[in-house]
Amino acid sequence: MKSNNFNYSLLAVGVAAVMGISTGAMAAKPTGGTGTGSFDVTNKAEATYKVAGNDQSQTATSNEVTVKVNELSSFSLLNDNVNTPINPQANSTATFTHTLKNEGNVNDSYILDLKNVNGDDFDYSGYVVTYTKTSNGTSQNITLDANGKATTAITLTPNETASITIVATANTARSMDKNGILTVSAESAYLKAKNTGTPAAYTASNTDNAKTTTPVYAITKSAATNLGNKNLDLNNANAYIDYTITVKNEGNINGTAVTIEDALPNGLTLVPSTQTDIYTAPVIKRNNAVITVTPEISTNKITFKNVDIAKNDVITITFRAKKSSAATSTSDFSNYATVKDNTKNDVDANTPDLIDHSNDKTNAGVAEVNYENPVGTGPYPGKDDNTNATVTTTNQTRSITISEGVNKEVPLLTPNTENKVGNTYIYTITNNGTDITEAATANSVTFSVKPTASKINGVDGTTDNTDISIARVFADINNDGVFNIGDIELTGTQVGTTSEYTYDLNQAKTTGFAAGTANAIKIGVQVSTSGTGSNLVGGKNNINDSETLTLAVLPQGSVNGTPKPVDVSTTSKTTMQGINLQKYQIVANCEAALPADNNAAWSSTATTATSGQCIFYKLEAKNTFTESNRAISNLAISDTLMSSVTYQGNFTPSKAVTAPTQIAAPLIKGIFATLNPQETVNIRFSVKPSQSGTN
Repeated sequence: MKSNNFNYSLLAVGVAAVMGISTGAMAAKPTGGTGTGSFDVTNKAEATYKVAGNDQSQTATSNEVTVKVNELSSFSLLNDNVNTPINPQANSTATFTHTLKNEGNVNDSYILDLKNVNGDDFDYSGYVVTYTKTSNGTSQNITLDANGKATTAITLTPNETASITIVATANTARSMDKNGILTVSAESAYLKAKNTGTPAAYTASNTDNAKTTTPVYAITKSAATNLGNKNLDLNNANAYIDYTITVKNEGNINGTAVTIEDALPNGLTLVPSTQTDIYTAPVIKRNNAVITVTPEISTNKITFKNVDIAKNDVITITFRAKKSSAATSTSDFSNYATVKDNTKNDVDANTPDLIDHSNDKTNAGVAEVNYENPVGTGPYPGKDDNTNATVTTTNQTRSITISEGVNKEVPLLTPNTENKVGNTYIYTITNNGTDITEAATANSVTFSVKPTASKINGVDGTTDNTDISIARVFADINNDGVFNIGDIELTGTQVGTTSEYTYDLNQAKTTGFAAGTANAIKIGVQVSTSGTGSNLVGGKNNINDSETLTLAVLPQGSVNGTPKPVDVSTTSKTTMQGINLQKYQIVANCEAALPADNNAAWSSTATTATSGQCIFYKLEAKNTFTESNRAISNLAISDTLMSSVTYQGNFTPSKAVTAPTQIAAPLIKGIFATLNPQETVNIRFSVKPSQSGTN
């Protein structure tokens, strides 16, 4: 019998190749066809042998058998790299992994190709590509050319897998939700040789993308001084600034171990806890709830470290500062808060890759970049605001002055309805301080008006002259010296039962008055009089009676920490004047001439006449005003004669009189057109008494 030594291993390979064609390959996987990629395996058996007793070598040949072998090339490139997070710091990296598997039955080699996609937000470069095959577990590097195509191939045997890692460096900047897309392709050398010109037949592609994830901090800093505004009074040792910092995480990931700090400008220092009158401890809150983070404090810097700020959380910090010895009127008290974050390791912010300031506009460098929201209609995430943090220095001093009072002469009778410049006093109250507004609140600056001296019937004293009174006190808004439409009549408050009244300057100008003459307040005091000018025995003559008013400005206390200035006051004297009318007489022979004006014999005392004598009269009127603008007009001097005398027809005025003039008994009258201040005029005439006492 012939022996049959069949090569089972070779057959088995052939059969396995035919039976092992995969039917479940993904449509996207490039696969080889069975045409030009097929070959026949034919063989036959041969035997050599010797027959016993015969030394000749014998041969035997079997029948030929044929196995048609189909060569199959198929591979897959798989990934799971969707929205891979990437830190938006410049030169940050994203790691993409891919699995390359030879799913065919032939050895093959593969060339990787990396391409940035046009139209996305950022590109990749500086790739580091490594792979590890299941056959040896050793990581190997792949070199790429300038266009991102591998210069070395990955070779895989059938069913062998390579795990590929691509570390791609992004050229993004600090912003969130920016998308960078990378296409990773592998081409089969085997399939490319059989399908030249048809890349889809030998190329498999994956799409990777990474989106930037970052905290984005919107920082707002504001300041308010003890004045309730942005002015720090350098003259006030207890002046202070309350700073408020808010930090909101408007990014798409939490912030961890963040540092928030504020370095004060030169001229400011943190209020020490030993200054108990104005000290308040720094406070940090998360969403309005106080949290425990102990600040690091130096004289001019406060730092909160290891603060966690989750998405949409708001951190609020408050602290108080005051001026230092270096503060001057030219000091620039603009400064900002700073947020630091190491978004890569989140252990601490000692080596931050995100630095943001509350005064950033474009946030250059490693700080976040502000950008408009997708529709461009609203504020962008991370918008900072430092506009309310700047404090200007002030040098508050207080000084209030009042213009010097004037003395005025007024008529004996001026009703309270008489509204003339002549009986109105105007006082100018000026703020001569610096950097402060006076009378900005009710009753912070008042003034009083009261009589402080008088002359009554020629006797000086301090008694209130009841014939001189105040008609009204007003703010002369239109600056014309009298009370009229637009002016503000002020309401006074009587001091006890005295004649003193106090008034509130805030009522004159509710917003107060700042420093400078242009902002001065003009106060008017209108005076009325009720005097008479009788020289009769038992009558009252108020000519030369007077009253002195004192107007005092009375600051009521400190304003914004600056002590009250000294009280200031001024006086004004009101003197009643008019016509002082005197009647004189001389008894003489009727044939005598009229005595001269200056005849020493004129007398106002009682005298005796004998029968046949005449009485010569002089009616003398004097304008007692001394002020040049106080001329008297239409002065009518008259005398009605008794029936027991006969007018002698010798009416003689000291200066011309105006018509009509009554110079016929019983009325003797002369009218003088004008009478200047201190001018005296008279009328002289004579009468003859009857012997019987009747005419």
